[in-house]
Amino acid sequence: MGVVFVPMVALWIILPWVAQTSSQSLLAVPEFARASPAYASCRWLAALVAVLCLVVTSRCWARMGKDWRMAIAVGEKTNVITDGPFSRIRHPIYAFQILLMICTLIVVPTLPMLLIALVHFTVMNVKARSEERYLLQTQPDDYSQYVQRTGRFFPR
Repeated sequence: MGVVFVPMVALWIILPWVAQTSSQSLLAVPEFARASPAYASCRWLAALVAVLCLVVTSRCWARMGKDWRMAIAVGEKTNVITDGPFSRIRHPIYAFQILLMICTLIVVPTLPMLLIALVHFTVMNVKARSEERYLLQTQPDDYSQYVQRTGRFFPR
């Protein structure tokens, strides 16, 4: 997963800067995004939502505390966090990452950014499903009840 995730995040960081400074049409922010006052407003709104996503993601990390990890820790007891931001969404960090990526795509509407977004959406979905399979195997009763009452990325 890291073989895809790390370059994806690196490009997510680099492509907006490249889009603002590039004169090549494939990499540069398109004319409609720079010239349209209505689209400029959308870009500012998306930037504001992106900042809010980072704030809420920080809250999720804080709530997870010592239980936060990047990968499944096979053989290690995993606590299922079901309160706070996790009370309605099983993967709020991934959900806010996805929303952050959508905001980035609005701010930087280029083909390379769209490709990175599609890879990102796929990676988040695969990672969430992998964690869910693991938790259903290791804590079938508790986790299956949690799955029943919460959505993966959106509240039920």
